[in-house]
Amino acid sequence: MSDQSETAPPSVPPAEYIEAIAQHVSSVCVVTTDCDGTRFGLTATAVSSVSAEPPRLLACINRNGLTHDKILASGRFCVNVLTEDQDKIAMAFAGMSGPEFDRFSIGRWGTLSTGAPVLENAVASFDCLVGEALDQASHTVLFGDVVGVSCRKGQDTLLYGGRKFRQLRRIFGKSGDWDEYL
Repeated sequence: MSDQSETAPPSVPPAEYIEAIAQHVSSVCVVTTDCDGTRFGLTATAVSSVSAEPPRLLACINRNGLTHDKILASGRFCVNVLTEDQDKIAMAFAGMSGPEFDRFSIGRWGTLSTGAPVLENAVASFDCLVGEALDQASHTVLFGDVVGVSCRKGQDTLLYGGRKFRQLRRIFGKSGDWDEYL
């Protein structure tokens, strides 16, 4: 077995990586939990499906934030995918409304199976039990076993890319839409 450190190319500088990854467009989510009767949450874009059978997703959560420890302590979390008109919720949960602002004062909140807060008007919500947690540098990759879902069709998802919140401008997929690009 060879030592990969001898043959691996050097990493790119962090500033270059940050500049490049900022161009990646992602849906905007609010990840929430309830720990000992108190609600916690944060804005996240590093969320992805892992599998449909069993239903599992992943969310990358910064270990320096308070919500991270509360998710691990409670063993549950909900990923709420925001609509285009929920940018104020995204900003509040990103801490842009100040440290004393009650993030849950915006939007209507309920619960599904686990008791983690669910945003009632989200495009989709995935209520999860923590299946596995993997530490990766500054973040923990949480693998969530999905035990409840909520979905609102007909709403466009809030996006984030180029360090800005964005809206979907054009939808492809109808017959003939591709002809102009071929």
